[in-house]
Order: sequence, then C-alpha cells, then structure tokens
Amino acid sequence: MAFDLKGLRRAVLGGTVGSGAGSQRSIYHYATNDDAATVETAGYFNGLASDLVVGDVIMASLDLDGTPVFKNYMVTANTGTVVTIAKQTTS
Repeated sequence: MAFDLKGLRRAVLGGTVGSGAGSQRSIYHYATNDDAATVETAGYFNGLASDLVVGDVIMASLDLDGTPVFKNYMVTANTGTVVTIAKQTTS
C-alpha cells in the first residue's frame, strides 16, 4: 500500500532546538495495515516533506490487519521533497 494521511496524527509537540522555522520537533503516531518493510521503503513519507522536520519522531502501529507490530522511527533527512527515516536502534 501507500502512505495514508488518515492514519497519522501529531501526538505531541516535542522540544525546540534553536529558533525560527523548523525549530519545533513533533512526535507523531501512525497506524497502518502496511508492514514494516513497506513503511521503511525509501520515499514512503515523501508526501509529508512540507510537514516533517529532521528530529521528528514517528511511533508506528504496523500491519494492523495481520501480525501487528510497534516501531519507532526518526526523521533523519528532509530535502523538501524527500523524507528519510531511520528505525530506532538500541545498543
């Protein structure tokens, strides 16, 4: 499937880094029937390029019509048209 805006909600405004446009970070929740491999495909969140900023966090409930999983992602790059995310890792 493709990204579906109906599944995304801003959960909370996060911290501020610096000042001016793009300094406010947000935490989003995204619910979808897409699996992790689909959501992690390059370009999946490109439709939100005007809304997401580097450092935003996306908490995702995935594969809700199959075997549900929960994953966290961070926006690591945004060119204005291309959004790159990275999944949470632990050390």
